[in-house]
Amino acid sequence: MRLLFEIGMEEIPARFLEQALSDIKNNLQKKLKEDRIAFDSMKTYGTPRRLVLLVEGLGEKQEDLNMLNMGPAKSVAYDSNGEISRAGLGFAKSQGIEPKELELIETPKGEYIAARKFMKGEETSKLLPELLKSLVMELSFPNSMKWGEKHFRFARPIQWFLALADDEVVDFEIEDIRSGRKSKGHRFFGQEFEVATIDEYFQKIRENNVIIDIEERKNMIKSLIDENCIEEGEQVLIEPGLLSEVTNLVEYPYPIVGTFNSDFLEVPQDVLIISMEVHQRYFPILDSNGKLLPKFVVVRNGIDFSENVKKGNEKVLSARLADARFFYQEDLKNPLVNNVEKLKTVVFQKDLGTIYNKIERAGKVAEYLTKKLNIEDRAENVQRTILLAKADLVSNMIGEKEFTKLQGFMGADYALKSGEHELVSKGIEEHYYPRFQGDKLPTEYEGIIAGITDRLDTLCGCFGVGIIPSGSKDPFALRRAALGIVNIILNSKLDLSLDELVEESLKTLETAGVLKRPKAEVKKEVMEFFKQRAINVLTDMNYSKDVVLAVLDTDYDNLVEAQMKIEALEKFAKNEKFNKLVSMLKRVGNISKDHEGTVIDGNLLVADIEKELYTKSLEVSKAVEVELSNKEYTQYLETILSTEEIIDKYFESVMVMDKDENIKNNRLSQLRFISEIFNKIANLTLIEEK
Repeated sequence: MRLLFEIGMEEIPARFLEQALSDIKNNLQKKLKEDRIAFDSMKTYGTPRRLVLLVEGLGEKQEDLNMLNMGPAKSVAYDSNGEISRAGLGFAKSQGIEPKELELIETPKGEYIAARKFMKGEETSKLLPELLKSLVMELSFPNSMKWGEKHFRFARPIQWFLALADDEVVDFEIEDIRSGRKSKGHRFFGQEFEVATIDEYFQKIRENNVIIDIEERKNMIKSLIDENCIEEGEQVLIEPGLLSEVTNLVEYPYPIVGTFNSDFLEVPQDVLIISMEVHQRYFPILDSNGKLLPKFVVVRNGIDFSENVKKGNEKVLSARLADARFFYQEDLKNPLVNNVEKLKTVVFQKDLGTIYNKIERAGKVAEYLTKKLNIEDRAENVQRTILLAKADLVSNMIGEKEFTKLQGFMGADYALKSGEHELVSKGIEEHYYPRFQGDKLPTEYEGIIAGITDRLDTLCGCFGVGIIPSGSKDPFALRRAALGIVNIILNSKLDLSLDELVEESLKTLETAGVLKRPKAEVKKEVMEFFKQRAINVLTDMNYSKDVVLAVLDTDYDNLVEAQMKIEALEKFAKNEKFNKLVSMLKRVGNISKDHEGTVIDGNLLVADIEKELYTKSLEVSKAVEVELSNKEYTQYLETILSTEEIIDKYFESVMVMDKDENIKNNRLSQLRFISEIFNKIANLTLIEEK
């Protein structure tokens, strides 16, 4: 059996479409499973005016239900006289059968009562009306509405249902809208049509100028742009997210090239591109060097070229660009530094004060960082970057909420035009990096330090006043802030102590009198928060998760050193000696894990092998101390592996749990001492054998 179901409606927002199709597909799959109806495949199609489902190989009837539900033991279900007990009656009632219908089943644990249920499967065609109706009623959207006098809520008013099972109508009704064989083509270039078969639907929907397959529409847009919109030496900037949005705005795409006055090109290119992409859903046209040309592509919801559509969009864009140019020129009338004073009136968070307060705190932490990184020669530029980093937030361009995506970029442009140092300008832009996963990272110390101190103040400040992420709730994007700091430190190879960094930030918050919780408690929580983000970042770098967890379980204060340890372990894991090392470590660690002492009494070393191991462990301890101080982590692993043979002999010859309590404890101390040497760079017992 084949099933075709189409929900026809007024145009829904583009952002609703793909999620709605995913939901309706998942919901139908769930319902079919619950109703024991098999199917081979299911595909969705969609446009702004329709949600379409096609199911192939739908079962003609439900699978028969033959179940045996076990109840309580016979001794519980019946009393000593053989009469059914309250427990037995309760079970029979819960199964919807009479007590006399209960069966006794022999199991390895004895006899139990059971209820056998058999239900013959119904024909699918009889179940589909209610199933499809519930599918519509249960579909939810970010925003829904009622229309006319109807009580049912949907994204937009529903206009029709087309529902066919093996070319027969699946008959149901929702608030006077009855399912049938009719559908509608393109709003302007199609007609209402009726179909006799499912195959006829796919033929007629295309004849009526609707491309219902989303991927086909998307590929159509790209190919039509390539064929009709590009001249030699040109390229169209097609941002994937915008392409998806435009695809979901049209039923039949037709790209048209428009132009705008080249005078607008005096405005920074990114501003113009934002105006086109975000505000108008246009694709900018660039030359072969990536420079913006006074041209754009608009995708019409239609089948051919329209001069009116071209001119109308050109007029709208010109108005947008005129606004952008006006904001830009107004902003350039004053140096960027003049905006800093205005930040005293912009509240960041009620307990943490204004953006200006944040700048002051970040500047103090930056003093610590410039000294720690031995870059005092950049200190003046770093402080200037921090002072100006947020100044564009109160500019006309950003403050009017028209171009918020250009935070940092506009500040950098204004700074350069105000005569600021080039590194300061670059730092203003870079301090926002990374803005999202996979984004570029800052490359100069000005942006690196401004970015770290700003995020750190947000993170420590929010934890300090009790704003802590939980579940999906993270209003101040603290997870992203911590991830940003971890990525910046690792990418820039900064030799820093996270503990000291957090301590420094908390000190500035404490001095400012804004901490609402005990500093030690906040610090512990922030460090643990960093640990979880570090695990995420390092695992995403394709290191083995067990190796990452093993290293960070021991120490994650210096993230660069932690990464070096992980790399050494990853490399060593490919060595055939690795499994021997892990096996030996676990053996030593498991025996001594609950023992606290590491002081070894030489007088209690009875066997020769104990004395040999003691001498060897002291030699290894001295060697690894040097290797670790020189960050020779691979050599360290080789050194501790050199104890394998003597440890094997030790376990073959010595009973650790001796009857003499003193000897036993001394042997445990010896193993504990060795275990601590083994776990200097990682808790190696957490690593799985390869």
